[in-house]
Amino acid sequence: MKPIIRYEREIESGGSMSFPVKILLSKSDTSTASVRLSMLDEKMKIDLHAHDECDQMEYCIRGKAVMFIEGLGEKEIHEGTFTYVPKGVKHSIVKVVEPFAVLTVFVPPLF
Repeated sequence: MKPIIRYEREIESGGSMSFPVKILLSKSDTSTASVRLSMLDEKMKIDLHAHDECDQMEYCIRGKAVMFIEGLGEKEIHEGTFTYVPKGVKHSIVKVVEPFAVLTVFVPPLF
């Protein structure tokens, strides 16, 4: 594995998500983790799901949303909030209150 620096102009938008994402690190870069930046507006949500193969860690960069995490219920997530969702735990974004940007890390990599 070699070090990586990616400037904004080099970062690809993509994935098969129903919301805009920028892929910062993927399986093609490393077997350690995958990282994406997701942006959701007030009309968007993420349906209830679980990742059976990886843990998910998120840090909210801006905005506000309501997140459901199995075992914790619905919680407000806002700028500066960190979440950890172990593999197999169901979670969703129930409602976006303000335009929402979140940095997500999957270990091992999801994509």
